[in-house]
Amino acid sequence: MRAITSRALLALTFAAGLNAAAPAFAADAAAAAASAASAANSVSPAFAKPFNEAQDLLKAGNGPATLAKLKELEALPNLNPYEKYLILRVRAPAEYTANDNVAATADFEALLASDQLPAADRLQIMKALASILYTTEQYPKATVAIQRYIDAGGDDAQLRELLPQTQYIDKEYAAAAKGFRAQVDATYAAGKVPTEKTLRLLATSYSQSDSDAGYLWSLERLAVAYPKADYWKELVARAAHTDKFSERMYVDNYRLKTQVLGGVSDSERLSYAALAAHAGYPEEAKHILDDAYASKPFTGPDLAEANKLRADVNKAVASDRAQQAAAESSAHTAKDGNALVSLGLLQTVDGNPQQGAQLIEQGIAKGGIRNPEEARLHLGLALVKAGRDADAVKTLDAVSSGPNGIVPIAHVWSLYAQSRLHAAAVPAPAAAASK
Repeated sequence: MRAITSRALLALTFAAGLNAAAPAFAADAAAAAASAASAANSVSPAFAKPFNEAQDLLKAGNGPATLAKLKELEALPNLNPYEKYLILRVRAPAEYTANDNVAATADFEALLASDQLPAADRLQIMKALASILYTTEQYPKATVAIQRYIDAGGDDAQLRELLPQTQYIDKEYAAAAKGFRAQVDATYAAGKVPTEKTLRLLATSYSQSDSDAGYLWSLERLAVAYPKADYWKELVARAAHTDKFSERMYVDNYRLKTQVLGGVSDSERLSYAALAAHAGYPEEAKHILDDAYASKPFTGPDLAEANKLRADVNKAVASDRAQQAAAESSAHTAKDGNALVSLGLLQTVDGNPQQGAQLIEQGIAKGGIRNPEEARLHLGLALVKAGRDADAVKTLDAVSSGPNGIVPIAHVWSLYAQSRLHAAAVPAPAAAASK
């Protein structure tokens, strides 16, 4: 949690705040009476000198000496209500300076309850009490005190920032989420990016208050601004857990995993290769199997199946390569764009995304596409691989229907492209000066 102003600085702040409410007093009774606003706000000559000395000690940061001097004042006979208030006004910060947090808290509360406290000073005392409660880790009380300060019109930016943190510690997660979200929204509105810590606190607050939509919103922004593997793993997993996930989307889910996570697990390689081959992309299946054989992940029945699949895939790849020129010519002369879209994806997964994206764009422009949303998804995939991230975001965000699972998969692809755009926009750290 964020640290608030230091104890020493707070004490000086409290002391400085006494200047208007508890001024230095003249030593003689006549001058004191003349300077008093009314008879009710007067002090005796015996009170004035030691009180001035107590203020000076507090301003010097000497809490124990201040408290000792105030003991002298408290021993004076027949103190009037104003004098008692002035003692309280100095004693509260002096106790805090002397690390007597229990007494300081009680006296600041007493100040707020005092009818002698000027209305103009209430916010200052509320702020002081809230700050003390936070710095002394009395978080439940700090939550109440900070909220009271804000409700009374307090506008201290640091206390406003601390409120959701105290609510989070108190396990008031719904309230904390509301506060953190306001901070995050304000940061984005200012053209800045929230800290990872704030976004994580927001995500956890949403999670703990059973707001899955809010949690996902936070997770997505974490992945875009701070693209760590854990964030992407969860987003990819969520995309695949769509209700009645279409079988046609499994190969696209593997493609997404490969791009965002750097690959699929060993246990998924055979399934990915088989699905790619079945979908008509033997070159993609060959890449998967070749990578897999390099690390020897297959054993037993899986190895036998992989060997058979690899033989079939190699034959299909050889056939496709032999017919590549004819296939391209046929795709360009076809009445519709389906062959161009398929050829474009084939080029993309074969490692030629620039050409692949152009072919898919030509196919979509030609029209007559049987599965237009899948064509758009695959165009987005090709654009990402080609480094055209801004174009990819526009394309992927336009995917709005199709087989179950296509929209969330397209959305994660878009988030990935956004994360690369964000990274490109962040200034690189300045090079260390040569010695």
